[in-house]
Amino acid sequence: MKIGYIGLGALGSELARRFLREHELCVWDINAVAVEEFRKLGARVAPTAKELARQSEVVLLCLPRSSDVRQAIFGPGGLAEGLSAGQLVVDQTSGVPSETRAMAVQLAERGVAMLDAAVSASPHVVAQGSAILMVAGPDDVYERALPVLQAITQTVYRCGTRVGDGQAMKMVNNAMNAGCRLGTLELVAMGRKAGLSLECMTDVLNKGGARNQTTEKMLPAIAQGKSSTNFALSLMLKDVDQAVMLGMDVGAPMPVTSIVRGLLQIGTNTLGDKARLEDMIGLIESMAATRLASPVETVDASSVQPVSRDLDSLRVGYVGLGAMGGALARRLMQSRKLHVYDASPDVAKQFEAEGAVVAPSLPALARACDVIMMCLPTSAHVREALFGQDGLSAGLSEGSIVVDQTSGAPDETRRLAVELQAMGVAMVDAPVTGVPQSAASGTIAIMPGGDPHAYAQVKGILRSISPNVVYCGQVGNGHVVKLVNNAVAAACRAVTYECVAAGFKYGLELKVMSEVLNKGSGWSAALQKISSVLVSGAALSNFQIQLMVKDLKLAAGLGIASGAPMMISNAARSLFEAGANELGGGTSIEEMTRLYEAMSGIKFKSA
Repeated sequence: MKIGYIGLGALGSELARRFLREHELCVWDINAVAVEEFRKLGARVAPTAKELARQSEVVLLCLPRSSDVRQAIFGPGGLAEGLSAGQLVVDQTSGVPSETRAMAVQLAERGVAMLDAAVSASPHVVAQGSAILMVAGPDDVYERALPVLQAITQTVYRCGTRVGDGQAMKMVNNAMNAGCRLGTLELVAMGRKAGLSLECMTDVLNKGGARNQTTEKMLPAIAQGKSSTNFALSLMLKDVDQAVMLGMDVGAPMPVTSIVRGLLQIGTNTLGDKARLEDMIGLIESMAATRLASPVETVDASSVQPVSRDLDSLRVGYVGLGAMGGALARRLMQSRKLHVYDASPDVAKQFEAEGAVVAPSLPALARACDVIMMCLPTSAHVREALFGQDGLSAGLSEGSIVVDQTSGAPDETRRLAVELQAMGVAMVDAPVTGVPQSAASGTIAIMPGGDPHAYAQVKGILRSISPNVVYCGQVGNGHVVKLVNNAVAAACRAVTYECVAAGFKYGLELKVMSEVLNKGSGWSAALQKISSVLVSGAALSNFQIQLMVKDLKLAAGLGIASGAPMMISNAARSLFEAGANELGGGTSIEEMTRLYEAMSGIKFKSA
């Protein structure tokens, strides 16, 4: 088949190269160097777009903007002057759906068919044949174009029958990519200012609900001093501009994406039109007055050996047997005799029936155990359990270790550690990231912080819960990285909800969005969970909105104390606070769907 290609930029060149393997290729571009390179590869070179149209059966375009596509088609010497009835035009530009549809109407009047086939992939991924194409157009046109598109990749998603719907899907994808990217970077910057290493945060973020394209690709690249993308900053700004305008057109509020757009605009204004998306790292660093990859002094805890004592014989107690604490305690009971205490007699009796030794009081538990583990709602509850009337401190002895698995406040944890140290008692904070089910299955991630010698004593106990243990440094650091993790997860949830709501209100099918976006660069663990609930009817988690609000407030406090701006995270915090007020703090976090439905005037379930 005779293929014509217009637009030989970084992405367009790789797309065009895919056709050289099995089709006759004719190219045109204003860049003479790029054109000459294709001539050497065996492609024919047309002197004008008009002549390219005459020499081709199918013409594909990949240009910066829809305005460039219009000029290439309808401008002087453009494609329209050489196209004839029966030909096919495929627009691979990340363009504006309404403008692309208008061009399709004009071409249809000449008997020329058109569809859009937006690309989600970097140039090197296209070269490997692993790109994702988001295609939209009438059935007959799609069927004609499919064999041509499969020369680029076998991963072709049909996004709708309306021309432009593929580009709308690409907008949603790229807006989610940008939101998760900048939201992750600003929170990692806060974590660095709070004393965490980039390596620790990267390890933790990739183990749970904060995972996204940035945690998996960009953060490891930053640590290695490498680049993870060569995408132009101006093009990402263009894509997010278009997404925000799409939201405005359909009446779907996008507050978090609008902040992301503002940050990208600041980046473009300050770094220049030639800046790359990668350069936003430096801007985020400058705004927070830190460096993401600068070294942090840490002790290699793996080299620290525990003092001479039989670790298997350590007597372990657990305080706080709620949903998460209960799951962690039951996991421990699989490998050792466990002493427990809970304020609820019914819960205590249940654990006694399962084989635990129930202590009559907190001091009695402390006297019976070498290690006391705790999982309580807040650090205030931890303080009360330790130093309140009839608290653990009345029974703790020198050499004991307290392990706090609460999602707590780092500064309060450090104060508690100092007070315990005065008694000869060590403290390790070891919060977890995951759900009770992952605690029960032994896959939950645990993030301890504390003196290396104290950590060495309890490392085996923690690993009997789960092998996913990431040592984070000084006491309190476990709580810091837990807050970074939860705040990244919340930011990804917020941007995902509003982008999916905008795409849905525009007319994209929820099932198709789920399938395409989970394969695209905008994917995140948050998207995977949200889409599984919306599309497949997966069960809601028992993680309450008020618990996320608590963690987001603690993270915001760390940002204020350390001087980290955290604009995206604070916008997400405000939305979750609104959700708690509107829906009830004890509601499952997946019920935030109802808030976004109300904000956007939609009902996902009607799809």
